[in-house]
Amino acid sequence: MTPEEIRNTIEQMLTVQREIQESQIRNTDHIAKVDLQIQENARQIQENVALIRNDREDIRSLKEDIGTLVTEIAKLTVDQREKFNQFYGYHQSADSDRLNIVERLIKMEQEIAQIKRQLGNQS
Repeated sequence: MTPEEIRNTIEQMLTVQREIQESQIRNTDHIAKVDLQIQENARQIQENVALIRNDREDIRSLKEDIGTLVTEIAKLTVDQREKFNQFYGYHQSADSDRLNIVERLIKMEQEIAQIKRQLGNQS
């Protein structure tokens, strides 16, 4: 091999070595960026997990509140139904009392009219 060929071969080897080193530097940079992205993704996942846990706790709390409200509404509904039944009963008995009073008033008017006729016949 001639010195010129040896020099060309060495230059080619050095060029290949430089390209390999540049590629390694690019890969190292890329790996560092990917590693940072992975760390950022892991942080975001942890934040999301914490938010999900908080949301689950909030949902449990809301379910309990809704259950309490449903129970209270059911009690109020029963109370309202009982009050309605009471008022309806009072109304019915009041109507009945009114009918009795009207019947007695009519009967008294008839008796008064009869007494007046009897008094008028006696004079």
